[in-house]
Amino acid sequence: MPALLGCDPALMARAVARSCEIKAAIVAADEREAGVRAHLNFGHTFGHAIEAGLGYGTWLHGEAVGAGMIMAADLSCRTGRLGRTEGAELADAIGRAGLPVAGPRWPAQRYLDLMAIDKKASQGVPRFVLLQGLGAACIGKVDEALVRETLAGTATADV
Repeated sequence: MPALLGCDPALMARAVARSCEIKAAIVAADEREAGVRAHLNFGHTFGHAIEAGLGYGTWLHGEAVGAGMIMAADLSCRTGRLGRTEGAELADAIGRAGLPVAGPRWPAQRYLDLMAIDKKASQGVPRFVLLQGLGAACIGKVDEALVRETLAGTATADV
């Protein structure tokens, strides 16, 4: 991580190339986002709410999605799909990358309203990419009470 944050040219080139290879393979396997391609949206349900609520450009897309990934991992833990240790490992990696580790401190209803109008929502109900372990994901709707619990525990940043 320190070499990436230091923008080491060789390491950056390898990281970008590998990221492109992975994304290209996923997109080629699912051109219409009917299956595995949707997994690329991990963290975006919360992240898009953060971007919309703060005003686009206040946080970079990657910053909002980074915080959203931590929130989605927490939600994955609350649904019993992901262990707390794995969730903590992910949060640690995101923090070491210098990304926000918490969403803005807003009322849960504000997040829910913003997520309901996201382009990936289904009839006003947010769809979440949830982890079933590091490197394994699924798509699903989640009981609102669990989403509210996640928001109470992870939306703590003063903005």
